[in-house]
Amino acid sequence: MPKINRSAALTAIGALGVAASAPSFIMAAPAKEKVLAVVGGEHAMVYFPWDLAKALGYFDAEGLDVELNYTKGGSEAATALASGSCDYSGNAIDHAIAAAERGKSLVMIADFMNEPGITLLVRTQDKDAYKSFKEFKGKTLGVTSIGSATDVIVHWMAKRAGLGRDDIKIIGVGAGATAPAALAGGQVDGTLGNDPFATQLIRTGRAVANLELFTPAAVRAAMGFNSYCFTGALTRADVIAKNPERTQKMINALVRAQKYMAAHTPEQIAAVLSDEFRGGVAEADWAAGYSHSRPAFTPNGEISLEGVKAVIETNNFYLNATSKADPTKLFDNRFVDKAKRTVKV
Repeated sequence: MPKINRSAALTAIGALGVAASAPSFIMAAPAKEKVLAVVGGEHAMVYFPWDLAKALGYFDAEGLDVELNYTKGGSEAATALASGSCDYSGNAIDHAIAAAERGKSLVMIADFMNEPGITLLVRTQDKDAYKSFKEFKGKTLGVTSIGSATDVIVHWMAKRAGLGRDDIKIIGVGAGATAPAALAGGQVDGTLGNDPFATQLIRTGRAVANLELFTPAAVRAAMGFNSYCFTGALTRADVIAKNPERTQKMINALVRAQKYMAAHTPEQIAAVLSDEFRGGVAEADWAAGYSHSRPAFTPNGEISLEGVKAVIETNNFYLNATSKADPTKLFDNRFVDKAKRTVKV
């Protein structure tokens, strides 16, 4: 047995005593980076990955303190992004096309839906009144906001039905619960509604679906396209250049949310959401609305060139112009591609 040096032992014991009596310090967690994202509709299903990433703490996990500021429609969200009021927005790629016409660069960095994901609702008593879109001539239709993607879609479907630009009156009614209210209140004869609110109206007998744009077959029949890039996450070219790491973190959280959506049932997803993130809709009704919209979602946020070209075509008609937009410069899949490989639920 080795000998213990008494002097060394006493020194060691003294050192332990000092260590035991010394105050301990707990290192504070680094402060999260504050980020504002302006989203073009309050708890509308077409923007759902924003809400889910926030609800599940996925932004927090990336070291981001993300504030979601909701507007009435995508036009307002795009205006906030283009003006520099925020660095990220939730809206449709249509606004990147319109910005290109003004010499500005908005870039989609994740596509939530590659079909429009909306329902044309009419009142239950009018379920037999509109056998084709042409029969909306002289009627008033609601869209989220004037200049929004839903406004473009109504104009495009009117054109395909042989109607003139002034044959249908179009008004903005919002993207959330305000759209069904406008229909029920008689402000409009029909409205393009988002889930979960559209499905809730149908389930309670207050409206019927005249047209649904969730699958390639339905969109091809109504609009002439197999794929139609719709809502997602957008930023500016200068934000990508200056803050690529933060932008990757934002997309990591959103792609993680989409992977969660793909791996769980509507009922499981509804159960993890607070009443706020369900827009005040009951769990069962919310789950039904999500199930209704689910076919339109992309699995990981990939942006399709074919879908972008389709949106350019409809916007060329809407703007009565030949777009100067280069479709390849309207989106950037790099962040989604990396998140798909690295992010796990």
